Amino acid sequence: MDFLEAEDGWSLSFAGAGFLGLYHVGATQCLRQRAPRILQGARRFYGSSSGALNAVCIVCDMSADFCCSNLLGMVKQVEHLSLGIFHPAYNPIEHIRKKMEDFLPENCHILASQRLGISMTRWYDGQNTIVTDFATRDELIQALICSLYFPMYCGTIPPEFRGERYIDGALSNNLPFSDSPTTITVSPFHGTVDICPQSSSSSLYELTAFNASFQVSTRNFFQGIISLFPPKPEVVADYCRQGYLDALRFLERRGLTKEPVLWSLVSKDSPELIEEPRSADHDQGQKLSLTIRWDIPNVLVKDVSNFELLSPELEAALKKACKRDFWARLQCSVPGRALTYLLLPCTLPFEYVYFRSRRLLLWLPEMPADLCWMQGLLKSTALEIYSMAKTQLLRLGSLPVTSADSGLLQPGTAASENQALNPRFADRALG
Repeated sequence: MDFLEAEDGWSLSFAGAGFLGLYHVGATQCLRQRAPRILQGARRFYGSSSGALNAVCIVCDMSADFCCSNLLGMVKQVEHLSLGIFHPAYNPIEHIRKKMEDFLPENCHILASQRLGISMTRWYDGQNTIVTDFATRDELIQALICSLYFPMYCGTIPPEFRGERYIDGALSNNLPFSDSPTTITVSPFHGTVDICPQSSSSSLYELTAFNASFQVSTRNFFQGIISLFPPKPEVVADYCRQGYLDALRFLERRGLTKEPVLWSLVSKDSPELIEEPRSADHDQGQKLSLTIRWDIPNVLVKDVSNFELLSPELEAALKKACKRDFWARLQCSVPGRALTYLLLPCTLPFEYVYFRSRRLLLWLPEMPADLCWMQGLLKSTALEIYSMAKTQLLRLGSLPVTSADSGLLQPGTAASENQALNPRFADRALG
């Protein structure tokens, strides 16, 4: 059954991708521009980690300019830091929290309830939880923070949501409801996803993990590194453009666009559309349905000479977000980098003290709850270790005793029989 004909409607699911989350922005912009019915008629938008951020931007009707400026703003922030993500000033969770508190509308929790599904991983047992209802605006923001929190990368104490501790939703369910035939899945990694890059690798192996499939290839490996260690903003912007092209390929394969744009980009003549009747018992007035066109070409960003012709709004947003001021250009230049690293032994101690102190001050309101949780965690861990050690000792104490003369002896009679067989004990008893 076609996903647009489902009785309960269709949904969209966005995979967690770290800094490659800009891929989702390009795919969303393509759907909004060339097939608005898919976004307007979707029953729910699911997402984990950065995919959840894109889902909430769709629900709240955020523009492409807003998404590009904020995501590429984080990339530029990492680029300016001398040690990258290892710099003490790097704090992605607080940066995202501040942006959401400043720009999310006041009724965002009303817009998101029953339309947004955020994937989170429960800390103590690793079970997945998908939250679809939000009582307040702060609760929605906290759920997003929990879904984005990658252990050790974002901090050491997981955030709390409704009395429970949660971490990155991608660690338990990276692509929610991907097995449903009415769910359109989006991922920047090569695999068997509806909207994803088409791999040119000859590898036929796939890895299924975290409820998502990944092709085993070097390209996916490097994209996984890029998702945590971002390159230059221009490189990340190309992933956004690729998301637009991959979403356009999905639409053209399904026959959801009026004209074959991708064929014109690769300078080939567009073949005629193949049509076939849905079934023999349909009325003569019924329309014909388009079959899936697997021959639609795979177009890369390097094949498009002028991306502005495809999406002027997205291209303008990317160029604006990648633009640097004079000080940023000077800092990112070779002399600026060299001067930064030369001064690092002098500046790093002061920066470390300043940013760590600032982070401590921000942590003060949450300190009592976090310390109480840490105390309970240490107590439960100590009790578990004690229980395991006690079980092992009791097991060792109940093992049978072996003797060279009599073989295996029962634990209850081992001491008496050993005494009877020992000559010294017999002599001592007679004396």
